[in-house]
Amino acid sequence: MSARPSAAREATRSKIQAVAEQLFASEGFDRVPLRQIAREAGQRNVAAVQYHFGSKEGLLSSIVDTHRSEIDDRRRDLLEALTEAESEADLSTLIGILVEPLAAKLDDASGRAYLRIQAQGLTNEKMRPATQSLVRRIRGHLGALDGERGDPFRDRFALLLLFHALADRAQAEETQAARRGARRDFVDSLTRSIEALFAA
Repeated sequence: MSARPSAAREATRSKIQAVAEQLFASEGFDRVPLRQIAREAGQRNVAAVQYHFGSKEGLLSSIVDTHRSEIDDRRRDLLEALTEAESEADLSTLIGILVEPLAAKLDDASGRAYLRIQAQGLTNEKMRPATQSLVRRIRGHLGALDGERGDPFRDRFALLLLFHALADRAQAEETQAARRGARRDFVDSLTRSIEALFAA
């Protein structure tokens, strides 16, 4: 008997999160009131959203956390495959591991919404373990390239390029202004652009 209410709560939570994800992506986080999320998720009042997530910010954190965990898992798998293959992790390979799991989010509506939300620059959560490891390795390569002259703005520029390019692509695929078949060229070009920015 106790499993049924729990399943119903989880279904309600998932529905609210899915609706909010699409609204935040299409209308912007600041423009979407809790009342609208509750209504479009089939809830009678705002209390349902607050019950499951505490606040609008808590709802945003839940959305972002879901995707970041998946992305980090994929990066961990790619880094482990490099280790097992005893492959040399050059800068290009590491940038590919940075970009590919994010680009995979273009495959479904939820992932595309996440990319558009991230481009709004709303969250600054701590990086997950595999992503931390990847960033350390990229910085190791950059240190060898830079010597003493490091660029304090470069990481920020790279993140802006990465998320805004992917968000733009997500919107283009949603509206079918871009063909999914041409995505490989887009991802390769994005990867090269970020590598060039880092190496500049």
